[in-house]
Amino acid sequence: MKQTIWNNLVNLFYPNLCLLCEKPLIEHEQQLCLHCLYDLPRANYHKRPDNPILKLYAGIPQLQKAAGFLLYEKEGKVQSLIHSFKYRNNKQLAKQLGRIAASELQTDNFFNDIDLLVPVPLHPKKERKRGYNQSEWIAQGIASFTNKPIVSDILFRTIHTTTQTSKLRYERHLNVEKIFSLHNTKSFENKHILLIDDVITTGATSLSCIETLANVPDIRISLFALSIVEIR
Repeated sequence: MKQTIWNNLVNLFYPNLCLLCEKPLIEHEQQLCLHCLYDLPRANYHKRPDNPILKLYAGIPQLQKAAGFLLYEKEGKVQSLIHSFKYRNNKQLAKQLGRIAASELQTDNFFNDIDLLVPVPLHPKKERKRGYNQSEWIAQGIASFTNKPIVSDILFRTIHTTTQTSKLRYERHLNVEKIFSLHNTKSFENKHILLIDDVITTGATSLSCIETLANVPDIRISLFALSIVEIR
């Protein structure tokens, strides 16, 4: 009882605000109000028979399916959320959005035949500096809904690259070419893995991951990105 009264007083003077519209959150809302959450632009590329994400990775027979949850636009709402969990230590937001994405994609049975969740790894130097891998927290959100196991100790990054932000498309592909490796391919053999990324812009980083994973015998690969630039 005392704790409830105290919480009510705290919320009265220091209310939790929506990250986007900055209005006070009501009970059961976390970080985002329901209006802003449902107003976020969905990509829904996985619903299209000509899924444009798959076209980014054409020629890789191991790739089964791909989905991007939100449409990423520079200076837009989705970018603001990405920056919150990528650069401002808001790991719980990444997990929350991962779970919400999983609940929406599962209406299309997207996860039914997935065996393992594999976050795109950061280089150890970058992960130490940031303190966490944001893709792994997205994976935790997906796992909390799907009960699929996360495997984050097999695919690893061998080269610490410079930031991709200001690079042109061709430069991005060169920057991440052959930067991933595998510790133990046996664990992925005859498995359908879901590679999980936070943002897909040119697709260079995830392509490098997929090309590395494609060397595993009898592997099937699918791709999920929490956000993706619009593909025209």
